Amino acid sequence: MRRAAVVLALAGAAVVLALAGAAASAGAQPRHPVYLIYDGFIVNADGSRTLAFGYHNLNHVDVTVDGEDNAFLAGAADRSQPTVFRPGRHRFACVMVVPDGLDARLQWRVRFAGHTSTTTPRMLDPLYALEEASARRAVEGIVVDGSPPGTCLERVASGERP
Repeated sequence: MRRAAVVLALAGAAVVLALAGAAASAGAQPRHPVYLIYDGFIVNADGSRTLAFGYHNLNHVDVTVDGEDNAFLAGAADRSQPTVFRPGRHRFACVMVVPDGLDARLQWRVRFAGHTSTTTPRMLDPLYALEEASARRAVEGIVVDGSPPGTCLERVASGERP
């Protein structure tokens, strides 16, 4: 009788572990916000600006957001910004060069999981000027000269983005 109780207890434990594993998998579904972050700007020699945007995905899985839920608010909505947001904090995910005289209201907005995140409207505030080390990281692997203005640029170097 005692042996049967042990077998039943082990079988019950196996079911509990299986259910816990299923619950953990269900918990991996993306349901947390993706926060956009304006990393800052660089003033280029010709007076143009290099703008850098990043994000923080609070989910433990990649999140895809595209269309009108992932748009810039001034000018063209699609500026080749990322549509796949990897878990964690990612600086300089979208780096673009804009001409001198830019409309300083350029903001990136993402709507996901019932939350809307929009970058600051004060992007040319001197407090957002990138210091030398961050400025180097922001443009690392990017060809700034001759790049299409106002579009997120791809990195030439292979590997992970900063």
